Amino acid sequence: MFRNIPTTMLSLLALMAVSSVAQATEKFGYVDVSRVLNEVEEGKAAKNKLKVEFEGKQKKLDTLQNGLQTKKEAFDKQAAMMKGPARQAKQEELQREFYELQQTYSKMQKELMDSEGEITGRIGDRMKKVVAAIGDRDAYTAIFNSVEAVLYHKHHLDITDAVIQSYNQRFGNGSGKN
Repeated sequence: MFRNIPTTMLSLLALMAVSSVAQATEKFGYVDVSRVLNEVEEGKAAKNKLKVEFEGKQKKLDTLQNGLQTKKEAFDKQAAMMKGPARQAKQEELQREFYELQQTYSKMQKELMDSEGEITGRIGDRMKKVVAAIGDRDAYTAIFNSVEAVLYHKHHLDITDAVIQSYNQRFGNGSGKN
């Protein structure tokens, strides 16, 4: 029984040595993905483009809505003097125009969401390539999204700035090689 103690101790020491060597080679990093999306040059340019697109669509909607509101006010003033069938026809016309306005709003909202999703997807795909390149270059074991499911990490492990810088060098405003 006591003969195995030196062998057991030696095995434990070897296991601890291997374990500490393995731990020393593990390297983890964290990236704030939402910050990357908002701070890379392509993301800023895309955000400005979407803002201009939104403002244009909003102006169009405001014009349509104001026109409909003017028609409704005119109808409200004349409704008492209109005969039943004429009043009903005008009311149905206003309801149809209101429905068309709602459809236009929904269509424009979907277009904006599709544009934003496309841009976010492209930046996300490119960001993954940048993160992979940094991970390979700097020998990271794993790089995590600090926004999702990471409750704590040491700030010196955050490589978000490096990802943003590398992304901008590689892709700039959205041009550049994939």
